[in-house]
Amino acid sequence: MKNLILYLFTIISLLACGSDDESDSDILSSDDDVLTILEEKTIKEILDTHNSYRSDVGISNLIWSEEVAISAQSWADQLSKNCDFKHSSSAYGENIWAGTTGAFDPTRVVTSWGSEIANYNYESNTCDDGEVCGHYTQIVWKNTTKVGCGTATCDGLDIWVCQYDPPGNFIGQKPY
Repeated sequence: MKNLILYLFTIISLLACGSDDESDSDILSSDDDVLTILEEKTIKEILDTHNSYRSDVGISNLIWSEEVAISAQSWADQLSKNCDFKHSSSAYGENIWAGTTGAFDPTRVVTSWGSEIANYNYESNTCDDGEVCGHYTQIVWKNTTKVGCGTATCDGLDIWVCQYDPPGNFIGQKPY
């Protein structure tokens, strides 16, 4: 009988310790919250950097779109399958970027596109000869109101895709 009581006591003690496992799942839940915060931090960084360029030319801020982000993530995933680097045929405007895995944060990615301002001549609405400026003009396209981005990795490269709704860069139209 003593053995049975000791056995039951041990089982009850183990069950009571099992409630500590619930504490562990609370901790995991907290870790999940940290992931959410990191994702929100990344989104905030993307928006803040885009909107800094937009503010500089006096146009309204972009907002984040989950719908557009899902499309961008889908394209980033597709590019990562073969390490392709080409634009999609989606209905959205699009900027794509690739760089060494983990070496570039969202601010640097968006800044790489935005730095093309140096190649853009607003008066003639053209890029300097031999230069690229369409990534910048997409960022500051006045009629664009939403952005969503995705990222994937392939062969040591992070691939970033940001898509814009409605799209910009229409020939013959100025961005703002």
